Amino acid sequence: MSDNVLVTGGRGMLGSCFSFGLKPSSEELDLRVYKDVLHYMKEHSITDVVHCAAMVGGLTYNINHNADMLLENTDINNNVLRAAVECGVKNVMSVLSTCVFPPGIKEPFSHEDIHSGPPHHSNMGYAFSKRMLLELSNAVRDQYGVNCTTIIPSNMFGPGDNFRLNESHVIPALIRKAYESKDGTLLVGGTGIARREFLYSKDCARIMEWMLKNYSDRRPLIVSPSEDVSILEVAELIASKFDLRIELDDSIPDGQITKRSDSSLLESLDTGVELTDFGQALDETIDWFVDNYEDCRK
Repeated sequence: MSDNVLVTGGRGMLGSCFSFGLKPSSEELDLRVYKDVLHYMKEHSITDVVHCAAMVGGLTYNINHNADMLLENTDINNNVLRAAVECGVKNVMSVLSTCVFPPGIKEPFSHEDIHSGPPHHSNMGYAFSKRMLLELSNAVRDQYGVNCTTIIPSNMFGPGDNFRLNESHVIPALIRKAYESKDGTLLVGGTGIARREFLYSKDCARIMEWMLKNYSDRRPLIVSPSEDVSILEVAELIASKFDLRIELDDSIPDGQITKRSDSSLLESLDTGVELTDFGQALDETIDWFVDNYEDCRK
């Protein structure tokens, strides 16, 4: 793959999985400043963009910063796509999120459901910025002929994840709590019955590498495993790794019990990517966290 590929967010969990491309840090390239993005793409003769960068946060942060989420992510997305057009970039592949789907719709979620209602109020800003990224991608495709494609990964985890407890998702939060446990227990919020489709970041990156070479469909590609896993099952695997017992706090709500997505489009494609066994992927993530505890995001 050419070094003329820009991977935005290339130092993050997903972006760092790519074995190619330019991965400037936020100090090297501020995606919120259009002239900087334009200059970088011109200076490096960028031909393809893998757009992973976004301002992200956990549930509490999203609730309290909906305006910031919408403003900053919209600025980033607009700058990347606008500069790509001006520089004659051939392909822009952008990462969306399952939060684009409205709550309460029939499962499995399909790309046709995205605009069937408003997103959940708790992450309205982030979700609308991702919906607009989808619409902007298709508008740029139609008007300027750029091959703008999008991907909707399910609940992603892996090395390089965000382990800050007020920002992290369930797997990194449980891993950190288990590693730091002082009383031999792993406290799990809720009853543990909620189920999620967990996607290993390295597998997502491998599918995206295939997409960059082979995918030209305007439909967002939903990428999720065929099986979902309960939060209790995840907690049990993590607890066994640290020889802990599980304690459930059922005063904390479970949230939506299932969030299954329609991966039939992915299954119809010959990507050549076989998803990593969940237990193996979880082990690799735990080992990475332990090895990088002092320096990781926590």
